[in-house]
Amino acid sequence: MKFRFLAFAAAMGGLMLAALNVAAHHSNAAMYDANKRTTIKGELTKVEWTNPHAWLHLEVKSADGKVTNWALEGFPPNTLLRTGWQRNMLKTGDILTVEGAVARDGSNLMLAREVTLPDGRKLYWGPAS
Repeated sequence: MKFRFLAFAAAMGGLMLAALNVAAHHSNAAMYDANKRTTIKGELTKVEWTNPHAWLHLEVKSADGKVTNWALEGFPPNTLLRTGWQRNMLKTGDILTVEGAVARDGSNLMLAREVTLPDGRKLYWGPAS
């Protein structure tokens, strides 16, 4: 009886963890508007090599000097590594130009597509849409 309870509890725990993972992932089309592409240029403040998506964080200054913080979603780290990125390529303070699709809700989120590095090289950080 005790074994059955433990087996049941373990199975339920596994299902709950799986449900959290599914809920944490999202649809790009639901969050970002592929028809509203923009380009931003700013100072890199943070890089997150996390699953399921890597993130860049930029501090962007407008013409009037106002600073906004942007979070830029990209491919998973393993995809970035396979497409030419290396963890040590970016440094806090680097000035990056990033093109991508903006968030549907108007927040400072972007599904980043192409990143122009300080040396002028261009690499894909995320999908086309």
